[in-house]
Amino acid sequence: MPSFLSPLRWLSGWLALSVLAFAQGVPSAAPVAPAPVSAAVWRDSAWFPAVTVRSSVGWRDNLLLSPFVPMQRTFGRGELEAIWLRPLPGHVEFIAFLNGEVLRYFSPPPETGGEQQWVLHTEVRWQPWPALRLALKALGYQRDTVIDLSETEAYRVVAPTRVRGGHLTLAPLVTLVRSLRIEPIGQLKRSDYRDYAGDYRERRAGVRAEWHPWSPVELSVAGYELRRDYRQRNAYTAGGRSLPGTSLQFRQRETEVKARFNVRTRTADEWSFAVGAGRMENRDGASGYFDYDQERLRLEVGWRHARWRVALEGETRRLEYGIQTVGSGLTPPPRINDDHEGSLRVERALNDRWSVFGESRWERSRSNEVEFSYRASSVLVGIQRTF
Repeated sequence: MPSFLSPLRWLSGWLALSVLAFAQGVPSAAPVAPAPVSAAVWRDSAWFPAVTVRSSVGWRDNLLLSPFVPMQRTFGRGELEAIWLRPLPGHVEFIAFLNGEVLRYFSPPPETGGEQQWVLHTEVRWQPWPALRLALKALGYQRDTVIDLSETEAYRVVAPTRVRGGHLTLAPLVTLVRSLRIEPIGQLKRSDYRDYAGDYRERRAGVRAEWHPWSPVELSVAGYELRRDYRQRNAYTAGGRSLPGTSLQFRQRETEVKARFNVRTRTADEWSFAVGAGRMENRDGASGYFDYDQERLRLEVGWRHARWRVALEGETRRLEYGIQTVGSGLTPPPRINDDHEGSLRVERALNDRWSVFGESRWERSRSNEVEFSYRASSVLVGIQRTF
């Protein structure tokens, strides 16, 4: 087939994918919780679906996260978001979210033809009293993406990675007073990798407190602990040598604080601001070779007016290892990674169902080991349909 027909072949495949998405339907990675259901709706016990489909084209400047020879490609992407809600008798409701994203490069490199991600979240909620709600959540996912898997200073690992897994979460929500709510959680998780020895099982527990001192302001604080047991990975010595016959285990402790503000101006502009800070400590329970501390800061700004919506997000993280070092000498410095990410999304509603949008994303990873650093960015434009 002539080379100039290759983009047309991929474009036709992408359009076919978009048409299929329109015919089927799927939801986003972070769907908004549905509004309370009226008594009449409880009696009807009907399904309430909401489906959004997106189709876009874009460009990436470093799809394999290379520190020296970035590879650029154009791509087509189809997205599907779907939400199903069904109230049931006895103050019970069932909620399901399905999120799908398929990306294909028009001129794919040998390493990868594109990426895809699928997430299915189901949840059963029971609210026997106004001050207590019990929720059982189940989530399954499958991802095929390019990931930086580097965890030692010896060599860098970046590769297209397929992973699937899921988790089961029990999360009661208790309202102590009108403006203060407590949500303890217990979670079991499993992840299975293909072509990478990263399979693990994880147990996580913690609690989150949310306080609304007045309606435009929401403050929250959370703390979690988890244990992760790897099936195929070994523990390491302090010098970075694998210990055959051992199993690597991680214990993590995480804390987070967050504040959100919502403002509505006299000109009907709606503004939202959110800032969050967190810290995570990772310990391997052996030599400490994988021990590290991570600190992060996140900022979100949103604006909405009439048919326009703008969302700006940014996050910065610093990861510092306790034993792993960089370079040589008597006192080499510890290995450090600074990661920065940002995104800007602009959306314009054409009518009640159709919208156009544009997105720009960028990320930068800086390390005191040169080969572990990279830059990557992407831009895209597309159209959205809501059913």
